[in-house]
Amino acid sequence: MEVSLILFFIGFIILVTGARLLVKGAISIARILKISTWVIGIAIVGIGTSIPELSISISSTLVGNNVGLGAIIGGNTFNLLMILGLVAFFSPVYIRREWYKDILINIAAVVIAILVILFPVSGGSFLGITRVEGGMLLFLFIVWFIFMLRREVVEDDGIDYKIFTAFTSSIMIAVGILGVFIGGEWVVAGAEDLALFFSVSPTVIGLTIVGIGTSLPELVVSLVALLNGHKGIAVGNIIGSNVFGFLGILGITGLIKPLPVLEGIQSDAFVAVFASIVVAVLILFIGKRGMLSRAEGVFLVLAYIAYIFFILTSM
Repeated sequence: MEVSLILFFIGFIILVTGARLLVKGAISIARILKISTWVIGIAIVGIGTSIPELSISISSTLVGNNVGLGAIIGGNTFNLLMILGLVAFFSPVYIRREWYKDILINIAAVVIAILVILFPVSGGSFLGITRVEGGMLLFLFIVWFIFMLRREVVEDDGIDYKIFTAFTSSIMIAVGILGVFIGGEWVVAGAEDLALFFSVSPTVIGLTIVGIGTSLPELVVSLVALLNGHKGIAVGNIIGSNVFGFLGILGITGLIKPLPVLEGIQSDAFVAVFASIVVAVLILFIGKRGMLSRAEGVFLVLAYIAYIFFILTSM
């Protein structure tokens, strides 16, 4: 038990440290190449902070459990309800009109992935993500990413990012990737042992502990960006992370090995869809259009706490 706990927590430390190093290197490269800060927020940072989920998803699939899938679904719900709720609580979030499409893309990505997970979209009777379906999801992610890189930049946010040399930035990215993959392996191994010890399914561990833990980079990035007055990065990071999780990570994982869906995760998949729709409705239709108020932020946080309470009491 003690060894499992040590393995689990050290794995998380390596994950978060590797992710931070990866993000810093990616941002530095982006600035050297003069990529817009909006793309940095929604694509580079959003994807970079989701590397731990990618590592865990691949590792858990190779050993045959749903920790990784649970982490992606649980992480999406945590991002939208807890992180975005906290951001709005500390400072009301104003969503620019040109960001509306990204909110809708977030919903579309979640809905498409959940349909693929719960129904045999490509035919047959396999419940989960086949290699064909994984390829479909990854293709949609690539299309979205190209769209992000080509979209017109409305304005720069003026953030003074620290820029390293191209060589140093590349080393940071390489070491960061290595760190998150090693950390991911350790977290999955520790999660499995903990699940067996407490007689809890790996799916529940993924939805709660792993899902929240691997979203810590998103939480840190969003709150730091908010405190520095850069709400575009705070919100874009969340959207980019969710789109990458449901299209990119599940696509890559499904291509490596077909991903079966174990019983008990279906209801949580629908919660992820519901959370995406609720956030969109609050921003676009409730209260002042294009704004997430403090009261709405509190509502999102309380909704997430209620969701976690429901998971733990129904174990």
